[in-house]
Amino acid sequence: MKSRAFAIMAALIFAGIGIRANAQQPDYQPPAGSDQQQAPANPQQSDSDQGAGRISFVSGDVSLQRGDTGETSATINTPMMAGDKLSTGDRSRAEVQLDFANVVRLDEHAQVNVVTLNKSHIQLQIAQGLASYSAVRPSEADVEIDTPNVSIHPQRSGRYRIEVNANGDTEVLVRDGEADVATPQGSTHVRRGDLITIQGSGEQAQYRVSAAPGNDEWDNFNDGRDQSIVNARSFQHTNPYYTGSQDLDPYGVWSEVPDYGQVWVPNVAVDWAPYRAGRWVWEPFYGWTWVSYEPWGWAPYHYGRWFLYGGRWAWWPGPAGFGYRPFWAPAYVSFFGFGAGGFGFGFGIGFGFGNVGWLAIGPGDFFHPWWGGFRGGFSFVDIHNYYNVHSGFAPLHAGGFSNFRDLAANDRLRAGMSGMSSRGFGTGEGVRGVSAEEFRTARGVTGSMPISPSRASMRASDRPGNS
Repeated sequence: MKSRAFAIMAALIFAGIGIRANAQQPDYQPPAGSDQQQAPANPQQSDSDQGAGRISFVSGDVSLQRGDTGETSATINTPMMAGDKLSTGDRSRAEVQLDFANVVRLDEHAQVNVVTLNKSHIQLQIAQGLASYSAVRPSEADVEIDTPNVSIHPQRSGRYRIEVNANGDTEVLVRDGEADVATPQGSTHVRRGDLITIQGSGEQAQYRVSAAPGNDEWDNFNDGRDQSIVNARSFQHTNPYYTGSQDLDPYGVWSEVPDYGQVWVPNVAVDWAPYRAGRWVWEPFYGWTWVSYEPWGWAPYHYGRWFLYGGRWAWWPGPAGFGYRPFWAPAYVSFFGFGAGGFGFGFGIGFGFGNVGWLAIGPGDFFHPWWGGFRGGFSFVDIHNYYNVHSGFAPLHAGGFSNFRDLAANDRLRAGMSGMSSRGFGTGEGVRGVSAEEFRTARGVTGSMPISPSRASMRASDRPGNS
């Protein structure tokens, strides 16, 4: 009865402050060959069409700045959105996979600002230092890379080296591909093997085109990173639009499951569970977003579904053909609350529970998103009846493995639940498992999580950055 009272109180609080109900789902056609009976709406069908890049390589002192929250040390698997800035210190390097095809890398003492990032348009600003941009495969994104005195528009797949020196002068070297380079005096087309140097700014800017020098260590580094993406074996099993599949090769094995095809099983301890080694971070557009501490923890936490197979957790990447365009999600989990002693008014918006829990959703489970048009929707559901709540997105594999259908009767599934205190959620507090007693008092959450972020929630690392 006490849990029910908390739930009713939270619902009344949300009704009182005018949070709107779930938005009407737009029409959606299932992909060719899909077994979906009811296809989900796509939460990214919005005016912003916000994409999410991934910090995929960090060496040395690399700092990330998000809005006015100050600089923090960048970590692998931290999302980068429009408005974010990444910079490198002495003897440091970084890489950001902007999507499945486009990658930018920084050498020491360099900075990149992400201005626009969505599937049709990518705009970057190289403020200083040496950077490289690679398009490892064709994409529909129109790419623009700006420096203090030039605008670069790559025309097709290729590798482009861009350096901004202390005077604000720019050098653009085309290792592969073609690009239009625009200055106040007009646009110049450069091809493979060309080096264009732009000196001065504004109407005084002047440029010259010459032959590019041979490869150096920076070029070899970029070529090696590109090849690790292009030649990854895991891309043979995942959707071509996924980012991060190349990191699966050394950390797990692929197995065949009837009616599902290939699934990936990580090389982890037998009591391991997905969405446990990491932390929750607040992204202004997506809300609560999972940042994994595992080096491979991008694709399996932002695409596809997890389920138990043979007593081990396996990741099913979902439909793999070009006929299906997946969307990136901040996490594929369902949230729940348990235990008394939650937040009061003014902090957490009356969550009503002392603890927050979550569990990866299976291919046969409905998904209850908490961002986009679903941000305002919120309700509690008895955890034992959670499987029967058909709101949000329909199962990705109708009639398939469900993590919630057999949850109450399967101790191994229940052991896959993770949680922490409500006050520690989004602060980097350690994640733990959920006991059988705690599970019996839990209630599932549909829609947005009613916990307000703090400044600490905007950071994926508690270590300050080094300007």
